[in-house]
Amino acid sequence: MSGPRSSLTRVGIAVGAGLLTWATLIEPYALHVERITLRCERLPAAFDGYKVLLLSDFHSRGIGLRERRVLKIVNALGQHDLVALCGDLIYTPRGMDEMALFVSKLRATDAVCATYGNSEHKNGVVPHRFSELLSRAGAQMLLNSHIRIHRGGESIVVAGVDDPVSLHDDIAQALGGVSDADFQFLLMHTPDSIALAAARGIDVVVSGHTHGGQVKLPLIGAAFTHSYLGSSMSHGLYAGKRLHNVLGFRPGRTQLYVTRGIGISGLAMRFLCRPEITSITLRCSPFCKTA
Repeated sequence: MSGPRSSLTRVGIAVGAGLLTWATLIEPYALHVERITLRCERLPAAFDGYKVLLLSDFHSRGIGLRERRVLKIVNALGQHDLVALCGDLIYTPRGMDEMALFVSKLRATDAVCATYGNSEHKNGVVPHRFSELLSRAGAQMLLNSHIRIHRGGESIVVAGVDDPVSLHDDIAQALGGVSDADFQFLLMHTPDSIALAAARGIDVVVSGHTHGGQVKLPLIGAAFTHSYLGSSMSHGLYAGKRLHNVLGFRPGRTQLYVTRGIGISGLAMRFLCRPEITSITLRCSPFCKTA
């Protein structure tokens, strides 16, 4: 004979099953577009309104539903000046050719730039082979290197470091020959090395790796971020006091944006942490350092 307790049990099972279905079959594909504006005091006037599309952490094994949805949304957003790919694009070598095909479909006024994450240095992936594939697909590989982009007699530097997690990063090499007076935009897979970037006075840093925690708990937030910095730097914009609180020193003009990324790893789910496509607009004006 059923009673209140058994009814509550059935409700609990139904709720649990519903949440599990959401976290495994729905939310991982519920892509969200984050539109943010970064106010940069050193951005040359010719670059005011410069648009950057940030994509990271596909962990792709091939072009599937998620990748097709990304392309559809990106095409609807319109062309950006720069596309920044911040690593962990693939999970195993099986995804290399199809990810190169995906990258070939991305369009930017100036460049599609890519750097590596830890996934490009494990699971049997051959880094130089993948780099060749991406280069042939039209990507500018920024593996401890930089390019200079020009507008109306002014320029900015776009740099990238190889994966910090597997200790392949070298900011000094990436910015070799770059003047401190240059506006610097850095691709870095993980935010773990942000202290080095801030110490150098890099203007804008974009990264991924954390997946925003991938699973967030009510009132607790991200339980695990894959970052040495923990939940204090799970996702979003870090500048001024917010970045100071993480670093323990004043970050000056440096601003960091950490994306939740596209894919999943570890637990095959997302909960309260939708995958993210990021559209960044750079504006030529001081940001609020006390914010």
